[in-house]
Amino acid sequence: MDTLLSDINAYILTGGQSRRLHTDKSLVQLNGKTVTEIVYQKMNSIFNNIYIVGKEDNFPDYNFIQDVKHVQCPLNGIVTALEHTQNKLIFVIACDLPLVNVKSINDMYAKIDSSTQVVLPNVNDCLQPLYAFYHISLLKYFNAAIDKGNYSLMKLLDKSEVKKVEIPTVDKEQFLNINYPEDLEKAEELLKKLYS
Repeated sequence: MDTLLSDINAYILTGGQSRRLHTDKSLVQLNGKTVTEIVYQKMNSIFNNIYIVGKEDNFPDYNFIQDVKHVQCPLNGIVTALEHTQNKLIFVIACDLPLVNVKSINDMYAKIDSSTQVVLPNVNDCLQPLYAFYHISLLKYFNAAIDKGNYSLMKLLDKSEVKKVEIPTVDKEQFLNINYPEDLEKAEELLKKLYS
């Protein structure tokens, strides 16, 4: 059974440029719902407070927060979320992860202790920084990086207290990003398998 994380806000990042997909990926549909709506509904099963973060408010039925800076990078979305929260921890997820299983969020949460700054999944030696818990202590560090033009989230994480949660290979497909049209086709096939 999933643990309810009522004292942590979840933030869905929708501010990407979607250059490879050639359309706004936050509005791409799977089985009649946008990927953002699918992710929102999954987050709603364990988080009380969920926010959409991005450049444009395309989802008037949900709580929306506009990116605090004009730069185009995932780091900006995380900074926006950290500036918004009144809690020590936030959970961040990209809008293009419609297949994720929220059980992994509980597994990650269980790894958090007083020294933790970031908890994220490790999928076949590939870290997933846009499906992660972030601590408020990173805000000043991340803000300074953006102001200096350092937008690489992975480089910043190299200097942070990061805990990795290993994801079994058999579960790796839940971290399929919708970056290309063929990814969308694969996601549709996987959803059919899951719910057939």
